Amino acid sequence: MNDERIIELYFERDEQALSETQTKYENFCHTVAANILAIREDREECVNDVLLALWNSIPPERPHSLKSYIAKITRNLALNRTRAENRWKRCANYMTVGEEFLATIPDTADLCEQFEAARAGKIINEFLESLPEHERKVFVLRYYFGEDVSAVAEDMGFTVGKVKTLLMRTRDRLAARLGKEGIIV
Repeated sequence: MNDERIIELYFERDEQALSETQTKYENFCHTVAANILAIREDREECVNDVLLALWNSIPPERPHSLKSYIAKITRNLALNRTRAENRWKRCANYMTVGEEFLATIPDTADLCEQFEAARAGKIINEFLESLPEHERKVFVLRYYFGEDVSAVAEDMGFTVGKVKTLLMRTRDRLAARLGKEGIIV
């Protein structure tokens, strides 16, 4: 079943929407959650929570891309679960990814910094939109979905070295762009 029809089922409040979503996206949700959560049971609970979140948010939301919407919900639920249980040490891979990326954006400790972070978010989105598709995909796979560099290389058909180089150059260009906009990194 296509995504538009699944969204329509949510709007009709038809429970078939849940089974269709689970059939089509369960493995994808497990992959996204596995990049953040180390324990299988936590991932399974997260995936179940995704279905509840979808049911509660569609309607009124009408996502343009159901897959991206599901990825965002899965990622946020997994991160919230990790934060709530204070288990960052079990997520060493994701911490490495996060530290790598966060080195290019400001911390959001107070209100002024939150404003700057929102501004930085807008600049980052504009920057990502300006990238060639393959560079943007590598960046998003690594820093949004938390994929391992070797997994990104395999997905893209690149060598690990090429992915590392692309990421480094992209981070450097992003840092320069943020600096040009007056955002201190």
